[in-house]
Amino acid sequence: MVFHPSSVSAVDAISRALRDASTSTCTRRWLLQRTALGAVGFQAAGAVVRSGDARTDVHRPNADDSLEAWGAFASTTEALTVTILTELVRRAGVNHVPSPVSAIFDGVYAAEVDHWEFIHKLYRPATMRFWIPDGFFGGAGDALDLKAVGKGVADGEHLFVNTYLLGVTLAAAAGQTKLARYAAELAAVESEHRVLGQSLAGANPPNDLGFGVFEFSTVGDIGAAAEKAGFGFGKQGTAAGRFYDFPQSPAPRRVAISGNTPR
Repeated sequence: MVFHPSSVSAVDAISRALRDASTSTCTRRWLLQRTALGAVGFQAAGAVVRSGDARTDVHRPNADDSLEAWGAFASTTEALTVTILTELVRRAGVNHVPSPVSAIFDGVYAAEVDHWEFIHKLYRPATMRFWIPDGFFGGAGDALDLKAVGKGVADGEHLFVNTYLLGVTLAAAAGQTKLARYAAELAAVESEHRVLGQSLAGANPPNDLGFGVFEFSTVGDIGAAAEKAGFGFGKQGTAAGRFYDFPQSPAPRRVAISGNTPR
């Protein structure tokens, strides 16, 4: 099933959000009147739902903050992730990493292929060529430093969790409840991968969050953070590294995992 931006009006989206947040009838009527007059001038990606203390946060989008822009970015980052993991699994084989670590890499690869197969059918990625810093793997060529990989995975998944939390926000505001839940399911698995990365990096404890971190409110900000770390989307990045192309046909999964499609 392919999702497209909803035709639900901003007023309808805000009304639903305010109702779900248990905002008082008087306050809701006043805000809807202000919206109808144009004081809150945004389309269906605007309202951020809060849990009911009668206060409403309003997320004001910019040009790169739509479901289509988010979807293209999410698809691009999943292509990047499969590309990274293809190289990571290759280097793990060359370096004969311990079997428990290899099993983790294989499981993460399988999950990210699932993510890619889902998201790219909904949204086309902006590029399939990426500049990946050598430091992510711990060096150039066949080098592999597990602590460096763990840190790179944890930092990357921090951004990808943020990406899918933004997707939840935008899809929910547009009235696309299934897509919002699917984005939450994706964020949940990326959070698992973050903890695995934290473990490899030696964090203590690796599961150090009570809530996922929503640091960036636009895909542009998330992309800029990745570029600041040295990655390049279709262009050379700022850190030493090289270009990698998305594999024409991703390698078969080496381990079986469940929950291969959203529900």
